[in-house]
Amino acid sequence: MLMGQTAPGSYIVTAFVPPTAGVPLKSEPEPALEGLGSVSSRSVSEAVVKAVEATLEAVEHFRSLGTLSGFIEGVPNGVSYEMTNALLGMAAMSDGADITVDWDPAVPAGGSQSVHFELKGSDAEVLGKAAQQLAEDTGPQYVTIIGRVHLLAKKQAGSPGVFGVESISSSLPKKVRVRLADEEDYHEAIRAHEEDLALQVSGRLEKEGNLSWLYNATVVRILGPLENFETRKRRRGPVAHIDQPPLFDSPE
Repeated sequence: MLMGQTAPGSYIVTAFVPPTAGVPLKSEPEPALEGLGSVSSRSVSEAVVKAVEATLEAVEHFRSLGTLSGFIEGVPNGVSYEMTNALLGMAAMSDGADITVDWDPAVPAGGSQSVHFELKGSDAEVLGKAAQQLAEDTGPQYVTIIGRVHLLAKKQAGSPGVFGVESISSSLPKKVRVRLADEEDYHEAIRAHEEDLALQVSGRLEKEGNLSWLYNATVVRILGPLENFETRKRRRGPVAHIDQPPLFDSPE
């Protein structure tokens, strides 16, 4: 990426990001994520644009209703302390600021070839309050977990399904019960278990007693053989069922 002022003393900063470049998914210091691969810089840019849009929608929500709830509700769409604080830095002590994203026509975008956002100087107060609340919030977290499917619940009719994931990241609970939003994703969990494949899943992380749950979860993708991601050998156990209390009641 190339970034800099358009001219000395200018308040305009331009960044050029190659749309097909790869961005490593490895998170330091996480040796367990070595070999995870990368995503395209276009995907990262699209995620950032989505987060900016969601954050500014929360600002509009505050203007209309006087509540910061829009920032918390926007977390699944990318609203975060970091994004709110970044926009705060642009709006603070200014008459306003704007962000324009022009997509490279060589790589077709899903919608318009240009996206534009505007910030008012008065938004700084709202963004400051929201950043503080997001920093202090101890509610549910929206996370992405990579790991091994270590148990499968007996699927019930009309239920999207439940399974267990043993995370390979040290920054997240070791074992998480996953309650899916879409029953089609359950087949991916079965495949990951049967073929010893690492699975990537996202959802709302909550703690219930000694158990960690990922609610309204979505299987992002199957990543590949577990041996490419695990830092230590784990013995694979039999498929477990939801009516086996020891697996669900024992502390993690």
